Amino acid sequence: MRMLVLAAALFACFPESAATQVAAPPAPSCSEDLAGARRAIEANYGGFRLEIVGPRRQEFERVYAKLQLQAHRSGGDCYPVLDAFAAWFADPHVFIYQTVRLDSVESARRAQAVRMAPITEVDAREYFRSRAGRLDPIEGIWYSGPLRVAVVPDSSMPRGHFLAVVLQPDTSIWRAGSVRATIVRGRAGGYEMELSGPNYVAWHRRAHLHKDVLLRLDPGMWGKAFPAPAADSGLLDSIEPHRPTLLTRAGAVIISMPSHDPTYKPALDSLVAANAELLRTTDLLILDLRGNEGGASFASGALAPYLVNRERRPSPMPPRHAVMLASPDQITYAKVAFGPDTSAFVRSLVSRMQSHPHEFVPLDTASSNDDEMPDSIIYGPRRVGVMIDRGTVSASEVTVEAALKSTRATVFGLPTAGALDYEQVNIVSIDPNEHRWFLGYPTITRDLGLPRGGIRGKGLRPDVNVDWARVADPIDFVIRALRH
Repeated sequence: MRMLVLAAALFACFPESAATQVAAPPAPSCSEDLAGARRAIEANYGGFRLEIVGPRRQEFERVYAKLQLQAHRSGGDCYPVLDAFAAWFADPHVFIYQTVRLDSVESARRAQAVRMAPITEVDAREYFRSRAGRLDPIEGIWYSGPLRVAVVPDSSMPRGHFLAVVLQPDTSIWRAGSVRATIVRGRAGGYEMELSGPNYVAWHRRAHLHKDVLLRLDPGMWGKAFPAPAADSGLLDSIEPHRPTLLTRAGAVIISMPSHDPTYKPALDSLVAANAELLRTTDLLILDLRGNEGGASFASGALAPYLVNRERRPSPMPPRHAVMLASPDQITYAKVAFGPDTSAFVRSLVSRMQSHPHEFVPLDTASSNDDEMPDSIIYGPRRVGVMIDRGTVSASEVTVEAALKSTRATVFGLPTAGALDYEQVNIVSIDPNEHRWFLGYPTITRDLGLPRGGIRGKGLRPDVNVDWARVADPIDFVIRALRH
């Protein structure tokens, strides 16, 4: 099932261009934004209806009251308040989305204020070599498409503060030596980032490292070009870190898949097709899903014949009886998310939602079961290892669920993010006059019995628990485990 933000619904949230706007009303205050986010959550999010009850409802009201006091005192930047509100639900599919729009006058003003820190790639590499063994994990040369940056300590700030300095820009309006982002190491792991977009819009990002060479920005990701451990060599595409890669090591085939974004499905399909004979004859296959950002579960469809088999283990999750909470936003989403609004399925769903406002409506008149994946007709490889961590989220967890049901697969690592209880994201405005902040929420509730049997806050648990931070060479670890 697709779990990406629906583009049409997203674009509908954005205002018209500045040239066509006339006397736009002032933006809402932070308190009004917070109240709007609450209204949107209560109206659309099935998890609020099912789980925010009893003592948890009392806790929610206490947290909300504190956030409202914080909103009153905010100095104009409401992101910390809104982000804390969304994070409280502990659901990866509930988040604050920041618009990327910025008029040309404001872009030009910000361009003049960009901080400069001239450094070349040669200089950066020499610095990193001289401090080998003493670098923070985020220090290094990172890339995303044409963009290359050097992440170095910010000498004007205390320890734990860093700058991302452009080595090679991704647009003509950025120059080498410009500071693209300021980064602060978080207390509980991860990094807080203030990132400038291609048009100088300021983005808030919470970044996390995965397999030493992948930096998830949510949304977006950077790949590490230098210094990169030899153990991670070949696990990322050298230009676009979202793209899957395939390599062989010690007789095993390793497929690294950082994203389930369907944009990169053709790349995976081509990779699998070009290596079909190798995949059929290999004894060991390793699928690396550490840090996979999710997207659409069908994106990994080409791997299913090598992952599943006729004999099944019990599912780690109960059968799926999907429902949607009927609301105006949900009805609008249903009209465009599941195919043409002339189809019988969409007409039936919309009609039932319109007839039962504020109630849960079955996604289909018949219950569904996720255990209907077809049997594999490809009998090699004999042993499959799937690598996961807490960054394995959303659509990639569907692949993990299939692996946990397969008798030929063994799942290694840490529990996943736990984003399958509430699925398929929509983004909506939190206020008619708010054009900066939007709310992302999951549109589909897996089962009305939630939270019983759910994985929110817990994730899918591996067959073999492994803290990758304590393993010098994770790929080698899995190869040896599968063989012995």
